[in-house]
Amino acid sequence: MKDKIEKIVSELSASIQVGELELYDIVQNTPSMILTMENTFEELKATVSEYEFPTRQEEITFFKETKPKAFSKLIYLRKIYYLEVNRPVSNYTTIRTYLEKEHNQINDFCNKNTEFIQYYRSGQSCFDEVYFLRGRHEIDLNLESFYFERDPKFSTNFDFKVAKLLANDMLAAYLNCELSKLKYQEENGYQIDDELPPAKWTDKKTALGEIIYGIHEEKSINAGMIEIKALATIFGRIFKVDLSDIYHIFLEIRSRKSNRTEYLNRLIKALTRRMDDADSR
Repeated sequence: MKDKIEKIVSELSASIQVGELELYDIVQNTPSMILTMENTFEELKATVSEYEFPTRQEEITFFKETKPKAFSKLIYLRKIYYLEVNRPVSNYTTIRTYLEKEHNQINDFCNKNTEFIQYYRSGQSCFDEVYFLRGRHEIDLNLESFYFERDPKFSTNFDFKVAKLLANDMLAAYLNCELSKLKYQEENGYQIDDELPPAKWTDKKTALGEIIYGIHEEKSINAGMIEIKALATIFGRIFKVDLSDIYHIFLEIRSRKSNRTEYLNRLIKALTRRMDDADSR
C-alpha cells in the first residue's frame, strides 16, 4: 500500500511538471490538467483512506509535506484558470484593480492565519500531532476545502491550510508578474488587447537557474529585495517552464565538479563571437 501511495504521488508530480511545461494558454490548457489532477487525487484519497501509516511521523510527513505540496498545484491552477476566465478586457485601471483584489485576498488569508503561518514557515513541530494527524478533532476541518478534502480519512485539521498557503505563494508570484507586464504595456503604449510574443525556454532548466541565481546574487532586480523563489516563478511564467524546484536546481549546479557556470560561460562566448563578427564586417 505504501508503494502504491508513493507511485500515485510520483506520477502526479510528473504529470504536473509536464503539464506546466505545455501550459501555453491557461484558459485552453488548464481544464484538462485540473481534471487529471482531480481524478488522481480521488485515487489517492481511496488509497490513503484505507491505509494506516506505520508511524505517526510518517503520517505527519504525508499530511504536512507530501499531500499539501501536490494539492497546492491543483488549488493554484484552479485559481489562475478562474482568474483568467473572468479577467476584464477594458482598461488598464480596471484590470489592475481586478488583479490587486486577488492580492488583497491573499493578504487577508495571511492576516487571519498569522500564528499558524509563522509556525509552519519557521519549521516548528510541537503541534504537528494536532495539525497533521487524522482523527484529531480539536479544531474543525477547514470548510474552505474541496469536497473530497472534507473526508476525515483523507484530511487533517490543517493540511488544506498548508496547501492553500503554498498555492498563495505561487499565486502572488503570478499576480506580481501579470501586474509588472501590465505596467510595462501601459508605459510602452501597448493597446490593451496586444499580446506579448510567446516565449518558451528550450534549453536546460539548470541553464535558466544559472541566470536566475546570478541576477539574484548581483541584486539586479528590486536592488536584491526579492526572494529567489519569487524570481524563479516570474522567469518560469515568462518562459513557460516549471521552476518550483529552483533550490534543487541550484544544488545540481553546485554539485558540478568543474565548470559550474557552464551556461553563463556559453553566453559570454556567444555574445563575444557576435560582437567579433560585427567588428569584422
